[in-house]
Amino acid sequence: MSENKNDQQSSAEQIEVTFDEAPENDMKKAEQAEEDTGSKKSRRKGNGKKKLKYGTLAAVSTVIFTAVVVLVNIIAGVFFKKYPLTLDLTKNAKYSISEKSEEYVKSIDRDVKFRVFASEENFTSLNEYTKQAAEVLKRYTEYNSHITVEYIDIDSNPDIVSEYTDQEITAFSMIAESPSLDENGNAMTDENGKALRRVREVSLLDLITFKPEVEEEAQSYGVSAEDYLTQVIGGGDSNVFAFAVQRSLVEASSADQAFISALIAVTDPDPVEVCVLTGRNELASISYFTKLLKANGYSVKEINITSEDIPEGTDMCIIPAPASDYMEGEIKKVDDFVANDGNMGKQLIYIASYGQQSTPNLSEFLEEYNIAVGDGWVQETDDHYSSGNYTISNSISKTYADDIDIKNSQILLSYSKPIELLSDGSGKLKTEALVKSTAYANVVDVDEEGSTNREIKTKVLSTGEQTYMALSSKTSFEEGGSNSVSNVLVLGSPDIVSDQFLMFDQFQNRTYMLSLCNSMTGKTSNGMTIEPKVISANIFDITAEQISTLKIIFIGVIPVVTLMIGLIIWLRRKNR
Repeated sequence: MSENKNDQQSSAEQIEVTFDEAPENDMKKAEQAEEDTGSKKSRRKGNGKKKLKYGTLAAVSTVIFTAVVVLVNIIAGVFFKKYPLTLDLTKNAKYSISEKSEEYVKSIDRDVKFRVFASEENFTSLNEYTKQAAEVLKRYTEYNSHITVEYIDIDSNPDIVSEYTDQEITAFSMIAESPSLDENGNAMTDENGKALRRVREVSLLDLITFKPEVEEEAQSYGVSAEDYLTQVIGGGDSNVFAFAVQRSLVEASSADQAFISALIAVTDPDPVEVCVLTGRNELASISYFTKLLKANGYSVKEINITSEDIPEGTDMCIIPAPASDYMEGEIKKVDDFVANDGNMGKQLIYIASYGQQSTPNLSEFLEEYNIAVGDGWVQETDDHYSSGNYTISNSISKTYADDIDIKNSQILLSYSKPIELLSDGSGKLKTEALVKSTAYANVVDVDEEGSTNREIKTKVLSTGEQTYMALSSKTSFEEGGSNSVSNVLVLGSPDIVSDQFLMFDQFQNRTYMLSLCNSMTGKTSNGMTIEPKVISANIFDITAEQISTLKIIFIGVIPVVTLMIGLIIWLRRKNR
């Protein structure tokens, strides 16, 4: 019994102990659960903070990036409007202007207005060449705010057309004008108080250069390609222009050259007036030469020496190899021009040709300036300086050649008549050989007795160094030490200034002749020697519609798409 009691007591103690420990364990478990729950809540809270932190950062980054893209587009638009950066992706960069043109355009410091007498749509849609012309003008306005372009409907604006009494304004005529300024830069007015302005007209035919075969055919008739086509086709410049383009008679565009010429003409404070004397079936084709002169700011016009006087104010005359001799009255016009009432200061370029007839009157005039043009033609025997009928000369005087590198220059010519200096001159009259042959040249001519119908033989008239180009300078000394010089420049060959030879880059005919003209007239060279650009088939043209589409894409679509992508990324990260 006692053992049972003891066992029962032990069991009771054990049960008591168990019941005593149970609440304590439950409390511990509850506390542990609370700790676990708090830890989870804390972790959940921390994860939420991290999500919010990174989501906010992503949203802010997206907004900043989008704002930067939009801001860059806005700044680029403003910047390129003021300082245009254009990419011409057409073949031969036909919608660009030359670097020298760009430099000159940017240097203009007076207002110049181009007026095109047609709507912009009609002008640009006429053909490829007017489209290029419009792009060239657009470039000018982008590079210089002084230059503006205005398209005028000729039928709706007769009052504007009536302003140009000295020009014949028709559909598609182009005018460059600038206010006339005095020595102090002030605008000048006439006696009625009306503002004076300087005007240069640019025709549609000035925008193009014809193919050599067209020029050659026109030359066979003794006229320029423009005059020849005008006579054949009729209807004015616009008709000839359209015909020439449609029939593929155009070699190149000269829009940049034509417009730069106009700019220089209306902004040059002291323009040089050049007069080409015609009327005697001239043998020298100098259309490219006159275009180069215009590009350098010369004002060039033609007169018929047989019926017209040399205009007052002319600075330089060109006699382009007349096939027949001048009459005494015509010689007097030229002589009076060069003498200038004893004041000198005038310039004359006389071009001789082997194809000319006997010209005793012109020869007598040249002899007064100690220059004689001989018979026959010069034939180089040194193979280094000749190839068939073509001759190269690198014996060039430094006189009036400031704009070229004499040591590395070569002049190309053919069939040059020999030029003789009758005297070196002294005092008021001096002569000099500017371009010479080697010491191994011959002067040859057709041997009429030895020639047959099948074979032409030549005979040697003389040997030794010959002169291809000569200069005679006559000076007028005035009180106070000042003096003026009249120059007579004689070329033995028309090829020196022919269209073809002037276009060759490997020879310096073009730059040398421009240097001579600039120096003789006292005109400061502006470095403008603009090359025509050949227009061929379209390779990669960008139309106005495509340009608008690109603007919409870069200014509108790209920023919007970027913003949408940023919002999508932000929402996805937020909902993770």
